[in-house]
Amino acid sequence: MKILLFILPIALLVAYSQIIMKWRMLGIDAVDIKNVQVYARVLKYMSDPIIISAYVSALLASFVWLYVITKLPLVVAFPVYIGVTFVLVVIGGWLFLSESVTGMKLVSIFLILSGIIIGVRN
Repeated sequence: MKILLFILPIALLVAYSQIIMKWRMLGIDAVDIKNVQVYARVLKYMSDPIIISAYVSALLASFVWLYVITKLPLVVAFPVYIGVTFVLVVIGGWLFLSESVTGMKLVSIFLILSGIIIGVRN
C-alpha cells in the first residue's frame, strides 16, 4: 500500500497531463489552426494556459518521481508507475475524451493490476 501512496500522485499528474494535452489539441486544431504554418501552431500550443498546466503537471511529476526513486526500489516503482498510469489514462480517455474501452483494454487493465499486486508482494 505504501508503494501505491508514493506512485499514485505521480501517475495522476502524468495522466492529467496526457488527457489534458489530447483534449486541448483536439480543441485547438478543430477551431482555428488547421492551415496555419508550423511555427505559428507551436506558438499557439506553447501559449495556451491549459496546455501550460499540462506541462507544469508533467514537470511536477518528474520532481516527485525523483523523490520516490530514493525511497523505493526502482524495479518495483517503475513497473507500478507505468501500470497505474496506463490504467488511469484508459479510464480518463474513456470518461473525458469519449474514447472506447474495448474488451481487450479491460483484459489489459486486469492483467496489469494483477501484475502490480503480484509484483509488489515481498
